[in-house]
Amino acid sequence: MACATGSQRGFAVVMLASVASVAHAQVVFSSNFDTSLASGIAPGVAQLTPVQGFAGLGSAGRTFGGSFLRSPTGNTVTIQLTNLPPHQAIDIRFLFAAIDSLDGTGSFPEGDFLRVTADGQQIFRESFANATQTQDQTYVAPPGGQLARRIDLGFSGPGSFYTDSAYDMGVDGRFQNIAHTASTLTISFLIEGPGIQDLGDESWAMDELTISLVGGDVCDSIDFNRNDVFPEDQDIIDFFSVLAGGLCPYAPPVGQVCDIDFNNNDVFPEDADVIDFFTVLAGGDC
Repeated sequence: MACATGSQRGFAVVMLASVASVAHAQVVFSSNFDTSLASGIAPGVAQLTPVQGFAGLGSAGRTFGGSFLRSPTGNTVTIQLTNLPPHQAIDIRFLFAAIDSLDGTGSFPEGDFLRVTADGQQIFRESFANATQTQDQTYVAPPGGQLARRIDLGFSGPGSFYTDSAYDMGVDGRFQNIAHTASTLTISFLIEGPGIQDLGDESWAMDELTISLVGGDVCDSIDFNRNDVFPEDQDIIDFFSVLAGGLCPYAPPVGQVCDIDFNNNDVFPEDADVIDFFTVLAGGDC
């Protein structure tokens, strides 16, 4: 095995074009919803819709534009990811459009709560109110989070109860550093509560959705082919096969390539990945 290690290390650094000429990224899902729904999204009855007056709201590099994923209240939008590399936590970033007469928390009609869960665990639940200034909205955006508040941005407006609001949820700490280590992830978005009404009365949308892994400064599992059998000779065979430009033995996350950055230092392919792979395989530290 030592001879195989040495012979393969010798050409590790010249395989860049065969594998990928990009640095290892912790982003495992990203969509601006401008053309089509990415793999992994179960939208329910939500649809891609032009952003209308929301266009341009946001910060540099992260603004509403083109189309977003618009949903009636009472409908769940789900993101499912599999084969995630080792990590300690996740970050979720998205722009949130509160559209038309969402009723917040107050007297009837009332009860429009955005609820977000990760693997079934609630990470966020707050009410949003657009219809009147007297309605109670529990959500208070952190600095930089509120992009627009109770103004006409299109859809069922102008006037009456049909105003809109916009938020950058990526700056809210509740969507950052969420503890998570599993190789699969399910995130759901839903506006629920007793105030649910039809699309012509109220709705919500998301844009610029990004899901990232945190804590990637640990070595990957030695189960390189992710078949839940390790240690085994096949992991070594598959590792060097991919290094040499062969096919990935598993389905990578959306938008990613087969991960040969074993030590997660954002440099690959390199000799250190091969050395660290065999060090961990032999029981050593990453």
